[in-house]
Amino acid sequence: MVAVDVVPAEGAEFALAQSRAEREVIEADVLQVELPNTPGVLGKFAGKLAEKGINITSGCQTAVKGSRKASVVLAVSDLDKAAGIR
Repeated sequence: MVAVDVVPAEGAEFALAQSRAEREVIEADVLQVELPNTPGVLGKFAGKLAEKGINITSGCQTAVKGSRKASVVLAVSDLDKAAGIR
């Protein structure tokens, strides 16, 4: 089983606590986008990334029940290129 914690840049204390608990901590720059919270939108966005040759290596999505927007965090193969895609 793999556990993934998404931590903001100011999460240094979290990283220290994780290392003390002997959990591996990996820092990475990721793409964060807000997308409409409707079925199929994430798939369409992933398709746009694929068209540009960008692979998604991991990700997570969350939305508040009833919200019109979803927050998506993706680790991608080319962050600079992916940053311009919407």
